[in-house]
Amino acid sequence: MAPLFAAKVKSALSGDTLLLTTVRPPQPGQVPAERTFSLAYVTAPRLKRDEGDESQPFAFQSREHLRLQLVGQIVQCEVLYTVPNTNREYGVVYLPNKVSANEQLISAGTVRVRQTTAKEAAEPNELLEKYRSLEAVAKEDAVGLWAPKIDSYTKVNDLPAGFADRYKGQQIDAIVERIINGDRTLVRLLLPGQHVQVPLLIAGVRAPRSASTTDAAVEPGEPLGDAAKYYVEARLLQRNVKVEVLGASNQGVLVGILLHPAGNIAEKLLESGLAHVSDWQSNFLGAANMSRLRAAEQTAKAKGINLWHGVTVPGVKGGADSDKSFTATVARVISADMLSLRTKTSDEKIVQLASIRGPRQTDAQQAPYVNAAREFARKKAIGKHVKVVILHTRPKSEQFEERDMATVELARATGQSTGSSDLAALLVENGYATVIRHRKDQVEDRSPIWDELLEKEDAAVKGKKGFHSGVALPVERIVNASESHARASAFLPSLLRQKRVPAIVEYVNSGSRLRLLLPRENARIKFVLAGVTTPRVAMINPGAASGPEKSEAFGEEAQDFTARKLLQRDVEIDVTHADRSGGFFGLLHIPGTKDTFAKMLLEEGLARLDEYSAQEAAVLAQFRTAEEVAQAAKKGLWKDDKGKAKAVEVPVEVAADGAARKREYLNVVVTNVEPNGSFIYVVLDESVGRFSTLTSSLTAQQPTALSAQPRNNDLVAYPIPGTKFLGRFRVTQIDKLRKQASLTSIDFGLIVSSAPLAKLRTLPSLFSPTLSGIPALAKAGKLSLVKWPEFQEDYLDDAVNYFYDIVLSKPETLLAAGSEPQKLVAVVDGRTGDGASLTTLFEASDIDKSINTKLAEEGWVYVPSDKVLRRDVERGYVGSKELAYLRKVIEDAKRERKGIWEYGDVTPDEDLSVSLPESSVFRRGRCANGVVCLAMKSVDVTSTFCQC
Repeated sequence: MAPLFAAKVKSALSGDTLLLTTVRPPQPGQVPAERTFSLAYVTAPRLKRDEGDESQPFAFQSREHLRLQLVGQIVQCEVLYTVPNTNREYGVVYLPNKVSANEQLISAGTVRVRQTTAKEAAEPNELLEKYRSLEAVAKEDAVGLWAPKIDSYTKVNDLPAGFADRYKGQQIDAIVERIINGDRTLVRLLLPGQHVQVPLLIAGVRAPRSASTTDAAVEPGEPLGDAAKYYVEARLLQRNVKVEVLGASNQGVLVGILLHPAGNIAEKLLESGLAHVSDWQSNFLGAANMSRLRAAEQTAKAKGINLWHGVTVPGVKGGADSDKSFTATVARVISADMLSLRTKTSDEKIVQLASIRGPRQTDAQQAPYVNAAREFARKKAIGKHVKVVILHTRPKSEQFEERDMATVELARATGQSTGSSDLAALLVENGYATVIRHRKDQVEDRSPIWDELLEKEDAAVKGKKGFHSGVALPVERIVNASESHARASAFLPSLLRQKRVPAIVEYVNSGSRLRLLLPRENARIKFVLAGVTTPRVAMINPGAASGPEKSEAFGEEAQDFTARKLLQRDVEIDVTHADRSGGFFGLLHIPGTKDTFAKMLLEEGLARLDEYSAQEAAVLAQFRTAEEVAQAAKKGLWKDDKGKAKAVEVPVEVAADGAARKREYLNVVVTNVEPNGSFIYVVLDESVGRFSTLTSSLTAQQPTALSAQPRNNDLVAYPIPGTKFLGRFRVTQIDKLRKQASLTSIDFGLIVSSAPLAKLRTLPSLFSPTLSGIPALAKAGKLSLVKWPEFQEDYLDDAVNYFYDIVLSKPETLLAAGSEPQKLVAVVDGRTGDGASLTTLFEASDIDKSINTKLAEEGWVYVPSDKVLRRDVERGYVGSKELAYLRKVIEDAKRERKGIWEYGDVTPDEDLSVSLPESSVFRRGRCANGVVCLAMKSVDVTSTFCQC
């Protein structure tokens, strides 16, 4: 009896032949030795190998039986004899349970006992006799190839026409027949009644080429090519997988994802450092899949293994502050892909959006969209607070100046939870920019959302958006209405009849002189602010004989102030008259503010009153008051004024209601902040500790799936976002079409907008608020005495974000051991009509100043008028010290133009504090000053009262 040897089955070449490898894993970078081993005394139907061959009946089923039993297994082999011509070894293979594979296959009818030679027939052979008796039983039982009917199929070796499009996005059962390279396999796709055996490119990766054998010689592979091939062979060769079809390459090769129960082989290759990410396949995979692949590649880079051994991975390059992200305000949109940003230090920084290119005048298809793309970027970004990340600094060259390449992220609008906030992504998805195809070595040039940009560009091309539509925009014909006095006179009557004419500030000549575009009139005008004059700014004239001209005092400051507030912004104008040079005079308003911009210049001390034009514009009184306020404060032009500062009297309203208030002091954490500033808080009492035990028990119990579709207000169990625990949720809405539900956590106030119905679990009655003894922990709260700027969406977002950063604690900080939530102290001052607590919040580490006061100091909230407070539940505070202090703080914020007071007083009309006769009848209209304000018509006499 020949000695046994152990081996690992690499593959089944046919129903009776195996390819074996060593049991011990090879050294890193090496490939194990292989040997071919055939089963003795049996033969299986021949399986088709070459193009001209034909498979015999039952050949595939025979091979499959052997493959499913042995591939990947460690077996014991006994060599019985060797064929001299081929040196092929024949013998018996023993399964891990010591059963002979030869006997098992004969009994299953997947192989035949071969005919014996004359020499073998002359010699007694007990093993052969045993095999024949087993075969006789298989024939009698009509199993395997002895069955009266054998299932048949057709097999094709070429990809059928339209196959990739027909099966795109579908997962097909398959067998990996051969590994060509680390990133290329030969798969057998198992379709009903048909097998399609074709090469498959593993999507998203590019592995080194392995060695190959041709008729001439052995062609060596690239470094680590054989190791990458072996890595895939050891895990996937002749394994059952699913192929998710993504498409076909330009050469017609199928591209897809190989999915094994253990995971995605592409990610494993990248994590092992045996492949690179293949950028050109990004459109096949999409941003989410590419993001996972890049993360896997980054893991190998960080370890420095295999392909990345000894390789210095390029980092982010740039200036001194380029490795930092910072917030800034978009001061100017130079082009669709280039912005001028104003930082917190008031410096201007020009950046270019990374990985995209806006329309170019040199491209016939894109040229008509140059202005449209710039206008799109302007509307989205101008004046907005943005988060900027400098990726690297492009060095100066003959064609380009030195430029910082960056990503610019816009703040999300109130209530916006989906969609992109990256400016580059918005431009690409609307067809106003193209994505740059970077070289593999240009890692530092690439935007971190480059894959998402490619995906959005592909969608824009398919959707025929922007310049991808092939439709040329009509040529803009803008008339220069200020070209001459005659042309200005032709436009003047129309502009005089209109009120609040929409305009865009294109250029700031000085503090009071602007160039405006009037989109509705298709005209461009020179515009001068009526009622004020600002110091003159020096004109740039390098050829002047007398040397450079000098600006008047505070001329540049006035110009800079106007540019900061108005450049490229949407404004509204009321034209009063035109001069002989073609310039138009009038009042300019910033939408959403009450004061005219000229008044703002006067209040900052950057302009002087022009009584003639102010009186003509009916704003003399309010402009004179604004100038007196600046003089009293010695601002700007009046800084060195030696005149005595005038005291500005501010009326103080005294309350009649001084009712005592009972207060509660509670230790709390805030778990959710709504877009409107209301919040959900949890009181830190013994219920919180019991609730942590409740969630652990609920999770361990593994509740069953719902037996029927839930209804609104039903309580269900669902995973708490950010944790591994199940929580108690209330169903608020059902989407039967998408099979999703909207849920609200009764303990944290968290909202899950699209929970799959299949993931909802029954909430056992013992865990309900009634029977568990643990009531719903989430309580609704609002801040006392202050209101959020709901009438100004941009400011509301910034205000709520500021509040969010101070107070929010995520649920996991209450549930996870060792986590510490942001503890607060809440003073409950009362209740609103809908049951929400009116609270004054304090940070546990700073109880000297409330969060309500901090918000007021930063200019993010305002205090409503006594009139509003008297009709609200907070009427008991009228005349209180708390209210007086908050109003004083807000007045300071107004003077410093913080937060919502950046452009002046934006308090809504219903919060105006005015003393009017009770018999008055109110109406809204334009007062004598020409602005919308509060007017009054008394019952007995006619009079006008305004806030201007």
